[in-house]
Amino acid sequence: MHLDTICTMVDVDAVVMYPAVADTLVAWTVTAGDEPDGSGAPGLRIAGPEPFLTAAAKAMRVDTLRIIDTGLDPVTAEREQWDDGNNTLALAPRLCVAYERNVETNAQLERAGIEVIRIPGSELGSGRGGPRCMSCPVARAPVSAV
Repeated sequence: MHLDTICTMVDVDAVVMYPAVADTLVAWTVTAGDEPDGSGAPGLRIAGPEPFLTAAAKAMRVDTLRIIDTGLDPVTAEREQWDDGNNTLALAPRLCVAYERNVETNAQLERAGIEVIRIPGSELGSGRGGPRCMSCPVARAPVSAV
């Protein structure tokens, strides 16, 4: 599955995340290297692994990411993860679109100061996709972490 089934951005320094995997995900950072790879193109530099949340915070140039858990207990969290509770579409800092059926996750988001626009999605979700999956890139002004 995609990363957005377990983690998506909801603010410049916050993610909604399925708690069962928050501490187990790892990331490798891939950047352009200084040495050509033989084809004339720059080589790649690969660093890691390191904890996903640490790597993501570094990439976004924030000290730490705030984690908003999906659901309140393990059973609810698993159900809402399966129903794309983590798959939100951030429209602006502290504003996202989410499925209305993920009641606990939406309440967690609102307790954390995130405004949630709830949409029905029974047919959309049957294809295992959430609001973020069903969007296209939008041009917008950069947001700085404050």
